[in-house]
Amino acid sequence: MIIILIIFAFVLIAFSLRFTWWLPTKKGLVALMYHNIEYTDGKDAFCISPKIFKNQLEIILNKGFTPVNFDEMAEAVLNGAPLPKKPIVITFDDGYLNNWTKAFPILKEKNIKANIFLTCDFIGVKEDYLTWQQVLEMQNSGLISFGSHSLTHRRLRDLTLEDAEREIKESKIMLEEKLNRPVYSFCYPYGAGAFDKRIRPLVLKAGYLFDFSTKKGINKLPLSKNKPILRAFPRGGETAFDFHLQLTRGRSKL
Repeated sequence: MIIILIIFAFVLIAFSLRFTWWLPTKKGLVALMYHNIEYTDGKDAFCISPKIFKNQLEIILNKGFTPVNFDEMAEAVLNGAPLPKKPIVITFDDGYLNNWTKAFPILKEKNIKANIFLTCDFIGVKEDYLTWQQVLEMQNSGLISFGSHSLTHRRLRDLTLEDAEREIKESKIMLEEKLNRPVYSFCYPYGAGAFDKRIRPLVLKAGYLFDFSTKKGINKLPLSKNKPILRAFPRGGETAFDFHLQLTRGRSKL
């Protein structure tokens, strides 16, 4: 009987540690990372259904968060403009077409700001990616801001410094020409393990104010240039409780 109780306790503890409910609530800038908003069976971590996405936006508003865009973040850093009491940055990586067909109508319905990192050479070229016309229409709505996800979505640490700098710098130039406005944010392709101490200085040298990784957490305010911005990653198949943990701990599972 004792052995059974020990096994049960071990299983219970192991299951509990899978979640981060036991961590203290964190305050600061919450950044959420999405990719695809599409109808799904919940098995693809990078894909969330429109219904769940809409529910998550409602949770964000009900919890008193205020979505902000890259321009507002830049105003806070450059000119000392105040951010809302509970700021949140909603981001999408890559520039998939469903950001336009599925996510954008929901964002418009809720009047919520969001931000998309574009893989520049894919826009208007690759199937299932946005066109420049769609990008401009979203920008003109006043709800969507854009950042760079490089030119070709290659793993930057695997490139020569010259090629990495080209991916970083020329994507910024292209975006600023297409969008006719400053581009402040860069997102590393393939996330936290895809860049090293050689690469980050190139991002700052190119003139970006913010660099986003996939390392999980919530960002202390005021924002610091000493490290990339942390992002929580709402995954396909997660529950509303998981999403609550993303908003309050920066992650749902270890």
